[in-house]
This record gives sequence, C-alpha cells and structure tokens, in this order.
Amino acid sequence: MTTRIGSRACKHLAVAAALCALALLATAPAAAQQPTSKGSEEAALRVAKGRVTFKVYCSNCHGETGVGNGKLAELLKVPPSDLTRLSAKNGGKFPMDEVVASIDGREDVRGHGEREMPVWGEAFLKTLQVTYSEKSDEERVQDKVLDVAAFIESIQVRE
Repeated sequence: MTTRIGSRACKHLAVAAALCALALLATAPAAAQQPTSKGSEEAALRVAKGRVTFKVYCSNCHGETGVGNGKLAELLKVPPSDLTRLSAKNGGKFPMDEVVASIDGREDVRGHGEREMPVWGEAFLKTLQVTYSEKSDEERVQDKVLDVAAFIESIQVRE
C-alpha cells in the first residue's frame, strides 16, 4: 500500500507531531521528568520524544503499546510485529542496529511493503522542512530514528 502525501500535508503533520510531543512532555510523570543524571535525563527525553513519534507514525499498525494490535493491523496482508519481544527473540539483547535500519529504510521489512512506504528516514526528512536547527538534516533524521528505537527498547518485555 503506497501513499503519497503532498508537502503541505507533511508540514501539517510535522506541526501536529510537534504539538503532540509538547503535550506528552507536559503531562509526563514527574519521575520521568526528573532523572538523576544528565545521561539518564537525555535517555528519558529520547524515549519521550520517541513515544510521540511512534504514536504518530507507527501505532496505527503496531498499536500504542507496540504489540502489533493497531487499528489497521487486521487490514494488513502481513501482521505487524510485536515490537515488545525483540529482545526476547534476540537472546535478551535489544537489536538496536537492526531496529534503526528497519525504521530508516536501510533494511527491508516485509510488512512495510515497497521501499517508499514507509521509509521513515525519508518521511522524517520531509517534516524537517518546517523547523530550524543547527544540526544537518541527516543528523536530525538520525536523532528522530534513534528516538523511536529508544522508545521501542523501553517497551521490551522483561522475562
């Protein structure tokens, strides 16, 4: 299933995603907002931003909790993966490199269809046209991909 979204729609989507991110961060639990160190603060922020991005781009198929029960899951030819069990399927180690490659489009994911949909690395790049940053577009896209991967890592089932 391939869709094309015009640049105007992408801009609106980017603004909506940014507003969702601000709303989510404003309502995050106090414990998540007050980590004990700079490293854990950065990690918590990455997970929080990844949660918002996941909700906007991934939850329709994978579900809000990542178990593969999104609103569109039953309509798909290939069922969405249960993203909460990636570590369990990988000997207890989260496969960060594979997850990042799946999100940004470097690795084919059978259920994601043609490479144009969804290559989130390219989709994220299009949303960046409405924002300013001192980082390069590639760095900002990589940050967004890593945010989503950090969120997925945070929802792993511990056995």
